[in-house]
Amino acid sequence: MNRGFTLIELMITLAIMAILAAIAAPSFTRMIEDNRVTTQANEVLSSMALARSEAVKRGITVTVTPNAGGYSAGWQVHTGAAIPPGTLLRDHEALSKVTMTGAQATTAIAFDSFGVNIAQADQTIDLAPPGCASGALRKRRLVINSIGHGGISVVGC
Repeated sequence: MNRGFTLIELMITLAIMAILAAIAAPSFTRMIEDNRVTTQANEVLSSMALARSEAVKRGITVTVTPNAGGYSAGWQVHTGAAIPPGTLLRDHEALSKVTMTGAQATTAIAFDSFGVNIAQADQTIDLAPPGCASGALRKRRLVINSIGHGGISVVGC
């Protein structure tokens, strides 16, 4: 009775596994990029939610201010509406491998003591992976509405 594999059978099995891995790798890379964009959009939204809740809790204005170069270079959550900031509540590092666009991608967003967005208008920031093909549903749109609520939706590049 013969037990085990021959060298030829092992080589064929490894060749088939290598072909399957090569086919799966591009879609795995895309999944990693999409998850990175989602995670980083959630980090920005989390800072906005912190600013809003601290504004209500403390009864003062709390602002999320992007670093020089916009939110992709990092941001700070602090009390007060001006720079230099009042009490620093959170200091976030730069984002990696994500492109941020939109009218508010370089603008501070402030919340008053009622948690209302001081700008009184929807503020939008888009986050996309590098090389996002036109029409592909891979971009995350972060919207802080006029009453201070935030949300994320998936939109086309």
